[in-house]
Amino acid sequence: MIFLLLLFNPTAGQEVNLSRFVSDTLKIQLSVDSLTYKREAGLTIIDSRDLPGDLIGIQQVKRWRYIPVDQYIVLHEPLTNTLKKYYLKDSCDFKGTLDIKNLTLWKDKKPVFSKGRKLNCYTILVDSSGNAISDWMWEFTIKKKRKQKDADVIAELIDQLMNKQIDAIKQKKFHPQLYPYFYCRQLINWYDLVFLKDGMIIIGHLTLDFPPDQMKKYVRGSPGIYYRKSSLHESIAIGGMDQHWYSRINKNFLKSMSFSYRFGFNNFDSDKFSHLDFWNIFLINIGLSASIEYRPVYHRGLFCGIGLYGSINVLPDVISRFEPGLLLTSGVLLP
Repeated sequence: MIFLLLLFNPTAGQEVNLSRFVSDTLKIQLSVDSLTYKREAGLTIIDSRDLPGDLIGIQQVKRWRYIPVDQYIVLHEPLTNTLKKYYLKDSCDFKGTLDIKNLTLWKDKKPVFSKGRKLNCYTILVDSSGNAISDWMWEFTIKKKRKQKDADVIAELIDQLMNKQIDAIKQKKFHPQLYPYFYCRQLINWYDLVFLKDGMIIIGHLTLDFPPDQMKKYVRGSPGIYYRKSSLHESIAIGGMDQHWYSRINKNFLKSMSFSYRFGFNNFDSDKFSHLDFWNIFLINIGLSASIEYRPVYHRGLFCGIGLYGSINVLPDVISRFEPGLLLTSGVLLP
């Protein structure tokens, strides 16, 4: 009872900060925190994010192993001051204004072979005359090592962002074609239609990911809904984690390679089989595909692709073990 009075009655004993009780703070230490400079930076830095000053993200952690609380991720000083230190440290002399529009820290578990802590950031550079001359859509991923602290992973991501951003300005690695949409996760819904020797496969995908248009290569993961129809049976699987490796050919076309593994169920035509073992009710297979997609840079709307698909069937074992097919892809991208 005394504890409850102390907690909910600030006048009884020492005052208790309730917001502190239900939240936590993760301090990020960077190599530039101890540096001081007397000279002024020629670059003006504006922070247009919704989060204020030194706050760069909020994540959920568990206090005492069971109670979920918000953890505020904060820098040693405001984000603009931190970036100025990187600017001065690298002796960059570009004069203008850099606007930090977005900075998002999150955990991406979808790409199995490239999952980890991710940082996405969008910045715009304006010259001394007030003309926007470049923007950048940054994306960095770090897979957390065993026993590595969250603060160290985030510090490494921030360090990569700051160094790459200042180097891009210093080396004048500009993107004169600015991103024409509001920078946020884009919705991508697409369907893979596979024509096999006996039947067909339809795979549906739906993802939310930040736009990768300025990257030459990137990796994505997506769950899928799988349906297979043949003259002997039909199969369905929900979930599975499709892995996609993309490489841009030019401003209009992408190369795509995909890998998937699925667990589902089969239904057989009873007129075609007099006996089936019980394990054949299960679907276990691996899918591989390679295709070329028409998906221009900064695209909005419909896109399509064509390629080859191969399915390796572990179960059921009463159908062909390997099934090659022709892959057609169509979908819609909404920034």
